[in-house]
Amino acid sequence: MQFRIEVIHDNQSFLSLQRQWQHLIEKAQIDSPFLTHEWMYEWWQVYKGRLSADSKLNIITVYSSDERGELLAVLPLFEQKKRFGRGGTFKAMRLMGTEFESSDYLDIIALPKHKNTFIQAIFSDQQVIKLFEQNDIIEFANVHDSSALLKKKEIIANLLNTTPYSYKTKVCPYLSLPDSFDEFRNRLSRNFRSNLKRTQNKMKRSGLTIEIVSDVSEIDEAIRRLFELHQSRFRSKQADTKFNFEARGEFHTRVAKLFLKKGWLQLYQIKNKNTVIGSLYCFKFADSMMYVQGGFDPEYGKLGLGNQIIFRAIEDAIALGLKKFDFMRGNEAYKYRWTSEKIFLHTLLFPLSFKARMYVFGQDIFFKSKQFVKRILGKNR
Repeated sequence: MQFRIEVIHDNQSFLSLQRQWQHLIEKAQIDSPFLTHEWMYEWWQVYKGRLSADSKLNIITVYSSDERGELLAVLPLFEQKKRFGRGGTFKAMRLMGTEFESSDYLDIIALPKHKNTFIQAIFSDQQVIKLFEQNDIIEFANVHDSSALLKKKEIIANLLNTTPYSYKTKVCPYLSLPDSFDEFRNRLSRNFRSNLKRTQNKMKRSGLTIEIVSDVSEIDEAIRRLFELHQSRFRSKQADTKFNFEARGEFHTRVAKLFLKKGWLQLYQIKNKNTVIGSLYCFKFADSMMYVQGGFDPEYGKLGLGNQIIFRAIEDAIALGLKKFDFMRGNEAYKYRWTSEKIFLHTLLFPLSFKARMYVFGQDIFFKSKQFVKRILGKNR
């Protein structure tokens, strides 16, 4: 296979990739909306001003070398100065989307059969190597168990003449969906089914309804209300959350509008007449319904709004023929009422400079020592 590698640094070239990028996503059957051009481009537009002043795009693209110039692979990277704990500030090359937002299931974008070829080509390319050499460290966060970047970490490290370090960072529970809703319902415990039926009847008697946002003109208010309800829920638990409108509202408003037009948005609202008292923000992408965020008025806590809106979303996912309901990152107890299935997110580190190698080596020893102590204490309990 003949191909050429180009690195994109400017915003206009990034924008012009949209059509080819989307074609590649579809052709490669990528199942993460966080790898779409829509998500990545909006992330850069909204958050680039909050990154360090010298941050820049380094989107590595692979094209066929024939006259068609077909886009064959994308490794979406950016460069920034990042503080790594007590190790100080390092110049880091990172996967786009991994600052400010929870962009999960990241990887190189390419046909599965070509991923290994393009990983080797990219990390052997002289212009790419020169870019990497200008950095202290490469960080690939939010890669999943079966990602090509994780599987090929040793090859990447050998090409970079460094040592790879990988860590499990987050758990992502998910539910495999059957062909029928009755089959799914019968999987649930008798007690849980009874609770769902009881709270469903309470909702009906209270006149509450579950609706889906379907018009782009509704998005601004719907997203703002989602954030308000999310904040209310956390305040009632005296807990903190990073999901606040001032920091992240603009991004999610823009993404929700784009995803609605694409048919990727599933934004549920529980209404008491005209008042929204619950919200569930989902993406339907490839074969999955993905639970992104939720929020509920704590005054209606006895009605089990969270379970009811998830129950509805799962019902819709099965009706749409989807294969998975993804609860996304987080180990919250409510997720395990629905499922015991899970995958993990990982962070990969490839230290390049001497100071980064020393810092990561020391942190790795500290991390492994903590894990060892936990295992010993666990055995003695």
